Amino acid sequence: MTRHRPPFCAFALLPIALAVVAGCESGFQRLDRKVDAMLVETTRSIGASVGPRPESVPTTGQLPSRSEALAEQPPTANPPAESLPFTAAGQRDAEEVIDRLEGYSELPADTLRMDLPAALAYAVSHSREFRFAEEEYVLAVLRVLIERHRWGPRFFDEMSATAFGDGDDGFFDTSMQLVNEFRVTQRLPYGGEVSARALARATEDLHQRVGSEGVQSAEIILSADIPLLRGAGMVAREDIIQAERNLIYAAREFERFRREFLFDIASDYLNLIVSQQRVNNARMSVESFQQVEDQQDALYQAGRSTPFDAAEAKNRTFEAVDSLNNAAENYRLALDRFKVRLGMPIDQPLVIETDSLDLPTPRMGMDEAVYAAMSYRLDVQTRRDQLADSARAVENARNDLLGDLDVFGSFSIPTDDERDRAGLRFKPGDSSFQAGITYGLPLDREIERIGLRQAEISLERAYRDYDRFRDDVAINVRGAVRGIDSALFSLQIQEANVGIALQRKASIDADPARADIRQRTDAISQTALARNQRDSARRDLEVAVLGYLLATGQLRVDAAGYIRPLQGMIFTGPGQGGQEEAAEPPNG
Repeated sequence: MTRHRPPFCAFALLPIALAVVAGCESGFQRLDRKVDAMLVETTRSIGASVGPRPESVPTTGQLPSRSEALAEQPPTANPPAESLPFTAAGQRDAEEVIDRLEGYSELPADTLRMDLPAALAYAVSHSREFRFAEEEYVLAVLRVLIERHRWGPRFFDEMSATAFGDGDDGFFDTSMQLVNEFRVTQRLPYGGEVSARALARATEDLHQRVGSEGVQSAEIILSADIPLLRGAGMVAREDIIQAERNLIYAAREFERFRREFLFDIASDYLNLIVSQQRVNNARMSVESFQQVEDQQDALYQAGRSTPFDAAEAKNRTFEAVDSLNNAAENYRLALDRFKVRLGMPIDQPLVIETDSLDLPTPRMGMDEAVYAAMSYRLDVQTRRDQLADSARAVENARNDLLGDLDVFGSFSIPTDDERDRAGLRFKPGDSSFQAGITYGLPLDREIERIGLRQAEISLERAYRDYDRFRDDVAINVRGAVRGIDSALFSLQIQEANVGIALQRKASIDADPARADIRQRTDAISQTALARNQRDSARRDLEVAVLGYLLATGQLRVDAAGYIRPLQGMIFTGPGQGGQEEAAEPPNG
């Protein structure tokens, strides 16, 4: 007798065939390709050109071992005070301390020199917060892929083996049933679902093993369930609609982050330049005070000066050295924090080159600037679109108040029931179907009515929050416009103060006999102060211009993290600027 192959074997081969058709590419490789393509497409859809990098950055830290991760009580290192060694330093004179402080500034051979464009490029490639922002964008893409997959055809294949036993006076009639169900489901665009199932069963009588071939059958079932009232229409697509919109929001947020990141890194860099100039100014003050001290000491030795004046000059020199060391330490701390933000090892020696943005000062009107912000700022556009999300939530909540009116139906084609081993011989003549309609009265919709009222309140709050946000943006923009004018005026004043201080110092140096020690030392201190304030004013102006571009939504950033010039914007570019009277930068 010819034995037919069990039908469940044929259906079990379907998933394998689908995997072969898919090719040798792994599922994760296909997923990565989809993510990369969606990142490019979504980034272009908002008018941007730079998206997250497709490659991942490996973890540099050492992860805990598996035993440490599974330990219910992880060990704690907290020894008592008597177990901790401490070595007290001996008495040190001032010269020894100064030599030790100066040793912190020695430059090793592997010192890295970095200007502003290099710092921005390094931050884009290594910064932790930049990578976090990229990953948030990628996670938004993955959430969209999940929703898209739910709305596409989904394939399932389930196999089960069940043993049965029926007792009769201590004897059991046993059998084994194998079932394979291959299923394809598809959600409908406006609610409901259709599915197709291929069901195969094979039953073997284990008690009568001799001459028993068992029973095998198969069935194809088509079914559908479609809502007509509650849950029907666009409300059925709410999850995919919101996921797709959230992806656009994520793209805008990432582009906005790139611009804010440039502003923050550039501001930190310019602050470092100011700190660097403070160190240089303090160093020049020490040299000037040292000259005054030497002159006063010579006058004292010649009997032309009092001991008080010589002591006063020496004391002011010590104060200047202390100020220099404080400025140098503040610079070193700021530099270490800057390294951390760039993603650079803190033990990497670094020298910050004297550089500036060299941005031209814009000619802008107050109303024009506010209009630009409302038109171009990506966060304003996202807030406006989120109002539509809140309005859509109200419509969806109203849909929940409707009754449940659903239509359903199914159609099945079995194999020949007169054959014990029917294989795949289907018998359309024995097909069956069922169809119907159900209606559920909306008797209990109290929770849904509460949900609708919550959605309406949330919508009203969203309107007020949007109005407040727009007002805050307008205030920020108006402040940015005024900030440029204020910074320009301050820079002019500080430039004049530097000139006055230099003239005063020059007049005293030309005839030191006409000035006492207090006047000479005050002139040196005022010159250093004027230079520091002038350098801060330069920084404030560049930050103000950059902040204006950011606040009005007109800042554009290239792939390396630097500013893309706007139409009519002409500046000398990175690395062309410089500070007057600049000395060798302090060491990192």
